[in-house]
Amino acid sequence: MVLTEDLNQLKNKQDDTGILTIYLNTDVSDQSQTRGEWKIRLKNGIKRLEEYAEKSDEKDEVKVLKKLLDQAHQHIFDQQMNMQKSFVLIASADGEIWTAKILQVPVESSFHWESKPATNQLEELQNEYPATGIIVIQQRDVTLLDTALGEVRDEKKYSWDLEKEDWVDYDDQSSPPSAADTSIDDFNRRFEENKHRWYKSLAPVLIKELKSRNLNGAYLVGSNESVTELGQHLDTSHIKGKITKNLGSKPATEILNQVYDEAIR
Repeated sequence: MVLTEDLNQLKNKQDDTGILTIYLNTDVSDQSQTRGEWKIRLKNGIKRLEEYAEKSDEKDEVKVLKKLLDQAHQHIFDQQMNMQKSFVLIASADGEIWTAKILQVPVESSFHWESKPATNQLEELQNEYPATGIIVIQQRDVTLLDTALGEVRDEKKYSWDLEKEDWVDYDDQSSPPSAADTSIDDFNRRFEENKHRWYKSLAPVLIKELKSRNLNGAYLVGSNESVTELGQHLDTSHIKGKITKNLGSKPATEILNQVYDEAIR
């Protein structure tokens, strides 16, 4: 489940037995988290919900809550090495909803067991971190990251095909288009001679993607030269900011994290 796409579904969901909502701040860069204090907060939060449930006369509710808490606890610790800024989990007693997300934005730790999911923090994050593109440029390779609410929703990759003399979308291929028999030196020469034309031809493709995905513009990421070159072919309304760092070899989540740290927060 992508949180931004299903937030309305979550907001409208009701389960009279109960819906578990967990917000967990796992940001190790936070001074209060340097020793993994989120694990203590998780333990205490689960304990409080269990104590609350045990006061209820609804034995079936207590049984379901404890089962969901056990599942949540196991899932979180299975994912602990992948944690970033925060973790959000929403699960309903009837089993219709189970969504667990590692996010690149911070939340305030809180634990809820109610008939409706506690979506207040997600709604605030949606306003603070709207659907935004990140365009990562590496000479002949350009990647568009579709991001929102602290997660990467999709990636679209383009590469300049020297044989076809065109940008090729290789999302469905295991590797970029072939560079034919062109040496690195020869490619670099051709790139310098043609980069203006190549990037100019890519710009309308990227603009179309931004519009079709309803993205609120995009951040350009890459060397100062490549960001400047591609940026001049995009309308200023499409550019939310520029980050002149070579991050193309980094995982998408790490790129998103750096963009948030440097440009958005």
